[in-house]
Amino acid sequence: MPELSESQTAAMAAIARAAQEAARDERHDAGRKADWNDGAGRPGVLGFVEDRAPRGLVLRVFLYVAVGHVFAAFVYLLFTLGGKG
Repeated sequence: MPELSESQTAAMAAIARAAQEAARDERHDAGRKADWNDGAGRPGVLGFVEDRAPRGLVLRVFLYVAVGHVFAAFVYLLFTLGGKG
C-alpha cells in the first residue's frame, strides 16, 4: 500500500475529527425536539411536507397549459388556412 502524503494525512485527520464531533453532537441533541418550523407552524422536517401544491404553482401551471393550447390552436388555424390557399 502506498504511503500517504502529508496533505492526505492531514485531510484524513480533519475528516476523523469532524466525524467525532458530529457523533458527539448527535448524542447531545438526541432527546431534543426540532426548534424550527416551516413558517406555517408545523415543526420539524414533516412541516415541509404538504398535502397539496402551493396556490401560485397551480395558477402558473394552469396558465401555461391554457396559453399553450391557445398557441397550438392558432398554429393549427394557420396551417388549416394555409392549406386551402
